[in-house]
Amino acid sequence: MKSADLGSNFAFRNCMKMKMTLAAALVVVACSREEVREKTADARQKVAEVTGFAAPLGQRDDPKQREQQRFDEQWRNLRSFREQQAQQAARQVTEAQKQAQQAQMQAQQAQMQAPADIKFVTGAKETFTNLDPQAIDAMPVAVPITGDVSGPSVVKTQVYLDRLHFSVGVLDGRWGRNSAIATWWYQRSRDLEPTGAVDEATFRRLAGEAGAVPAIVVHPLTEDDVKGPFITMPEDVYDKAKLDCLCYETLTEKLAEKFHSSAEFLAILNPGVELNSLTAGQSINVPNVREQTPKGGQRDIARIVVSIQGNTLDAFNAAGELVFHGPTTLGNKYDPSPREITQVARVAEAPRYHYQPKLFAEVHDSEPEANLQPGPNSPVGVIWTALKKPHFGIHGTADPDSIGYASSHGCVRLTNWDALEVGRRVAPGVPVEFLDTRAEKD
Repeated sequence: MKSADLGSNFAFRNCMKMKMTLAAALVVVACSREEVREKTADARQKVAEVTGFAAPLGQRDDPKQREQQRFDEQWRNLRSFREQQAQQAARQVTEAQKQAQQAQMQAQQAQMQAPADIKFVTGAKETFTNLDPQAIDAMPVAVPITGDVSGPSVVKTQVYLDRLHFSVGVLDGRWGRNSAIATWWYQRSRDLEPTGAVDEATFRRLAGEAGAVPAIVVHPLTEDDVKGPFITMPEDVYDKAKLDCLCYETLTEKLAEKFHSSAEFLAILNPGVELNSLTAGQSINVPNVREQTPKGGQRDIARIVVSIQGNTLDAFNAAGELVFHGPTTLGNKYDPSPREITQVARVAEAPRYHYQPKLFAEVHDSEPEANLQPGPNSPVGVIWTALKKPHFGIHGTADPDSIGYASSHGCVRLTNWDALEVGRRVAPGVPVEFLDTRAEKD
């Protein structure tokens, strides 16, 4: 036998010894790219059917590009938003008296729920410097909240929106398009004038519905909060295929995701604290965000509408009421036909990711496929809601800061916490409609 053949057989036997059962999950350690190819080939079909989800791989977006897009208001001109405005105007004309009565009743209810001593100021510049949770809570609210502003008034609004299931994505105490669009949808759903800016009436309504809870609270860390493992995440997909888990890289990353925040904002709230060195029993200041939707809860989402160019996902119940809003990022290569409707096929938590080079124009088809283990830093995050459109779904992300902005790859990406909420509230067969597609003309 030729030496090349002997080498190939030897490599094959070594990889076969390392093969795990399918239930234990595919490929944990890959000897080389060639061995990844060998180990994947014979199980590929079963993997795709049982645990491997193949989809375009998300890439980390450019922070400079995100900053440029932060105050882009072109979303106001998209067809779906104009249609919503027209529908609201029509309702106001045909049901003016009824709307006025409802608005008055709602305003009275909101004022009854909201603290009467909320103080408002205008034109004030805010900062988080030297402010503890009590000081943040006690500060007057600076209105209107719009444009490039930051501070306690912004984070209060972001927390209240989050708790009412109008997600702004990552909380950072700074205004931007994600917060403005969430506010717009909140205002519209409450028959307030939808402007996307927070005025006194909007803030009072938000505070009332959210129970006027403190926006920032002191959180004692538990053993589960600080538990690892924490890893160093390689860039190369084949190196990722060697890992047992696509886990968090740092404790800061884990805590930021738990409290729907950016790592930078968590550091601002905890000056002088080495977040990566925290242990159980210590306490930190965190945003008072909503509780995670539990498994096995009510699957009340009956319809999902995704605006591709608007970077939003809206979910409605059977009565047509908006029950969840969140910012999303959709790949530039994912462009459904105008008004395309598909359906939810199935939902899988802790999904394994099946990397297929043929799904990427910039990767040669001859490159080997690979299978990546689950984890919060998976390309599809912590949950995959598969659509009946092949290779596409609604899923989480390893890069929550990118959500709400343009992307080069990926399906319908949400933050991991938003993706979990949507996935746990939908069932197979729920229609998913795409609006404002790139192929759609005004």
